[in-house]
Amino acid sequence: MKETLNRPTIIGVSTRPAEHLKRVWENPVVWWPLCCVLVLTVIVTYLSELVNAGLWADLSLPLPIVYVTTLIGLILGIVINAAIYKFIVFLAKGDASFRQMFSGVLYITPITIIGTMISHLAVIFFHVPKDITVTSLNALIHLSGPWHAVLANIDLFVIWNLVLTGFLFIKVGRISPKISWIIVGVFYALSLIFQYVGTAINMSVSWG
Repeated sequence: MKETLNRPTIIGVSTRPAEHLKRVWENPVVWWPLCCVLVLTVIVTYLSELVNAGLWADLSLPLPIVYVTTLIGLILGIVINAAIYKFIVFLAKGDASFRQMFSGVLYITPITIIGTMISHLAVIFFHVPKDITVTSLNALIHLSGPWHAVLANIDLFVIWNLVLTGFLFIKVGRISPKISWIIVGVFYALSLIFQYVGTAINMSVSWG
């Protein structure tokens, strides 16, 4: 029987990932981190409603349905993410069940949500422009066009999440550290490229 002391915590995963993600592999808890993620998502959705009041006012759906849809979309996203990570672990000859990967993804997800919450709070209380992410480089370096979006992705919480993802592959997926960090580096490079290309395409379409 697993001891309660060996249960991972969200704060522990965020600050001591090597230790607590090893606990996730040993004791892949699902319901507790899932509840925390859902609560944080409700909070960040409410903050988004305050930040984007004009856009929310134009929604044709009732607000409760928007919240429910957001939560369902989040859960589906986490399931898909865990499935992709499980497939990567399989290809890399690691050792983790889907439940272990799902639990691990749940434990690292709050970091990204908290980063979004901080950005929304900066808009609400300090009137920071909505296109500025206060924890990213675009708050310090002002560039226009696609590079503005790229700098927004060079963000403290994005990088923190990537580091946790690397430890997830190592401690939960049982992949070698070298392969794990290569995978994370490729993920990040592709995300920056897609951010640049996607923003450039959107701008060209809007200007066309």
